[in-house]
Amino acid sequence: MELRHLRYFQAVADTLSFSRAAEQLRVAQPAISRQIVALEEEIGYALFIRSTSRVRLTDAGRHFHKEVDRLLAQLALAVTGAQEIAKGHGGELNLGSDWRVLFPQIPESVVRYRATNPKITVNFVEIPIHLQIDALKEGRIHLGFVHKALVANRPDLESLPLFKADMKLIVSSRHRLAGADSVAMKDLNKETWVKLDEKTHPGYRTVLMQLCHQALFTPKFGRTSNSIDGMLARVAMDEGVCILPTSLITRSNTQLRLLDTDCPPFEFYAIWLKDSPAEPRSGFLKTLRQALTASAKIKATA
Repeated sequence: MELRHLRYFQAVADTLSFSRAAEQLRVAQPAISRQIVALEEEIGYALFIRSTSRVRLTDAGRHFHKEVDRLLAQLALAVTGAQEIAKGHGGELNLGSDWRVLFPQIPESVVRYRATNPKITVNFVEIPIHLQIDALKEGRIHLGFVHKALVANRPDLESLPLFKADMKLIVSSRHRLAGADSVAMKDLNKETWVKLDEKTHPGYRTVLMQLCHQALFTPKFGRTSNSIDGMLARVAMDEGVCILPTSLITRSNTQLRLLDTDCPPFEFYAIWLKDSPAEPRSGFLKTLRQALTASAKIKATA
């Protein structure tokens, strides 16, 4: 059974006339008659009662007519929906989200995008940063947000820089460096480093190792914390030092001192698969770029 059989049947059932159906479909009447006969043979029952003066539906034909109308209407909706999604006017946009990273332009852009694209559902999918590339490849998200280390040497990805955050060394108010304004990483080779647990903050240890290796030493690790607040508490208790981007330091503490470093800034990117469909992602990226431009202008005039 082919789609044309159903369309031919629907036209004849609607008009109760083979000739009018042929005119409507711009098909020769004998061709429609042959296809209806083939359809009846496949079903095993007559769909029409034919006479020289009129055409009527059988009981089976009336039931089939109702179901074909429903089926073709659903098909039309499916086609329209697919076209809308392809044009970026409908469907879903899934964004990878790790709530440990706070970046105001993302929720601001979502609010704007939803207002101008009401037919598109925007979902935040909670996925840790280090798993977002896999989520992109599996089709669970359309856009991810990760730090630069995960983007490097990935020809399958495209990216948009979002922000840079300075890396701060954090020491206790009693530490030997507490009175300094800045410090070079090479001068920290004898320090003990408090670190974050890899299960809760995967990738932190790798970033710290890279920074220390660039300064030509291997870090000596001390205690491990499950959270940033816990790590800062250990630093405040003189259990070691730590390093964080300013974007992750959300609370002030009189027992801590933040020092500038010579480390490269922590860079964060929006990422997507290079060969994935552009819509509706491209519309959101346009909104996000506008938010980034506006934010940069505000900072420039501040």
